[in-house]
Amino acid sequence: MSFVHPTGVLLACCVPLAVMALWFYDRARRQQLANRLGELPVIKKVIATASPGRRLAKAILVSLGLGLVGISIARPQTAGKRTVKLRGLDLVVAVDVSKSMLVDDVGQTAAMMQKKIAPSRLGRSREMAVALIDSLDDDRVAPLVFAASAAHFPLTEDREVAERFLYDLGAADLPPGSNLAEVFRVSRCVLRPDLYDDLGCSRIGHRGHGGDPLPGDKPDPADKVEKDEIVVDKEERGKAIVVFTDGGDPDEAAIREVATSRELGIALFIVGVGSPAGGVVHEIDEEGKATAAVKHTPDGQSVISKRDDAAMRQLAEAGGDPNRFFIASSRGEVDPTPVLDALRAVNRGLSTKQVYEKHDIFQPFLFIGLVLLVVEAAISTRRRRRFPEDH
Repeated sequence: MSFVHPTGVLLACCVPLAVMALWFYDRARRQQLANRLGELPVIKKVIATASPGRRLAKAILVSLGLGLVGISIARPQTAGKRTVKLRGLDLVVAVDVSKSMLVDDVGQTAAMMQKKIAPSRLGRSREMAVALIDSLDDDRVAPLVFAASAAHFPLTEDREVAERFLYDLGAADLPPGSNLAEVFRVSRCVLRPDLYDDLGCSRIGHRGHGGDPLPGDKPDPADKVEKDEIVVDKEERGKAIVVFTDGGDPDEAAIREVATSRELGIALFIVGVGSPAGGVVHEIDEEGKATAAVKHTPDGQSVISKRDDAAMRQLAEAGGDPNRFFIASSRGEVDPTPVLDALRAVNRGLSTKQVYEKHDIFQPFLFIGLVLLVVEAAISTRRRRRFPEDH
């Protein structure tokens, strides 16, 4: 048993002691006053109805009653666990953060205005990805950002962590360029760790040892994960990848990685961001924000980036279904509904997990404490005697 407010336990211990101390003081004081009133035989007849036993009983009842109320104030709790069924899929949400994603050929949303963020493909992609994550139920999410390389976070049920990851990394944190093959390779390695050695995923590493105690340090018991907390898959969970990008060259390596993912049962969804007309690509500063400087080709021409629908549709087709290519609206608010509807068609496996919970048990203590206080109030300090002067 544990307590939410441990100071209540101290109160539960101190109050009964104080009540009993007052009772001893009251008894001594009454004895002292009785001795000063006159002859003891006469005084005993006068106070014959007074009951020291009842006073002691009342003091004990008050002590116990206030002690139990103090314990209830401390909110005692017991640990318990229950089995939770989770029906969902494992989903990689990948957002392109290359320089071309900073092109401002999309409308500014209300969230961008509120945060005073300039309109960009990246801003709209992040908003749509967050809206998609927020709309998921029991699905596990692995956020991923990419340019010439990819950075990812492991599968997690923590929506806030996943969303924060997508906003924390930008174009300045990754090598310039766009490598779609790397996106699909990292994604399938995250989704299928059971085939880690077969898939050649050694470059992205295993779970890692971040947060482990240093050599010589003792592990914190609070960090221990109980065996029952591990998610147990009863049915294989569906696997899916959702990529938010403005397009890219579907080279042989990218097509091969998509085909491998398809063979592993991983569904691929691509969301195109931007406009067919495109816009000028700018250089970025150290914080990953677009500067006034325009990016140029080797021959001095300004780099224009357009949404490449043909390339993205080709990737979706290689993934097994050309209808899994979507175009994000360039105007108005973000709407992840089409992608969500398509994700519902992916098989959602069944998993179970033992969830540890704490249950309040202060009610019995409070009830019994109040009952004792009511009983104490109903007890008189005088005994009923017909002729007290005869005693």
